[in-house]
Amino acid sequence: MVNMIVLLFIPAFLFYGQLTTVKGDCNRKLENALFDDLIQMMLKIKGSGSSGVDHFPKGKDFPAFTAYKVSTQALSTGEVIKFDQVWTNNGNGYDPSSGVFTAPLAGLYHFAAVVMSVSDATLYLSLYHNNAKITTSYITDKGYKTGTFDVVLTLKKGDKVSIRSRQNSQSIFSNSNNYSTFSGNLIAM
Repeated sequence: MVNMIVLLFIPAFLFYGQLTTVKGDCNRKLENALFDDLIQMMLKIKGSGSSGVDHFPKGKDFPAFTAYKVSTQALSTGEVIKFDQVWTNNGNGYDPSSGVFTAPLAGLYHFAAVVMSVSDATLYLSLYHNNAKITTSYITDKGYKTGTFDVVLTLKKGDKVSIRSRQNSQSIFSNSNNYSTFSGNLIAM
């Protein structure tokens, strides 16, 4: 009998919910502050789970980077691509002089890259975790072409991630439009 009464009230509540609307207006600064607060609360809740971790890196301590190239780089086999300009380098894990990301913390990381070949040339690159090849981008055809990398890796503190050339006599293209980029960030501890 109780179940029957509950089932009768559900459509009434759903109908009432359709009639109720909430309107609000916030300025962009307030919206961003509220969103940041929400993210921090979610990270705090996630961090207090069964792992016993009660903190998650915040702000400039949160490992995240995006680097890019503003010029073409001629490559030899095994050479690391140097994304030598940096937009973001929280945690200072990315070294633009070497092109290598070194994990400042152990955890699950997401990496993405877009690379462009010079016109009418092959570009054969791989993303490496330490010295293990993880994935490859092989670009060939007429004109300027792009290849991408998008991976999630479990890293230990001190592990290294880089993008390297797979053959001699090739070049990665970029200019002031920043066609070639490399990014990574911690997503879970």
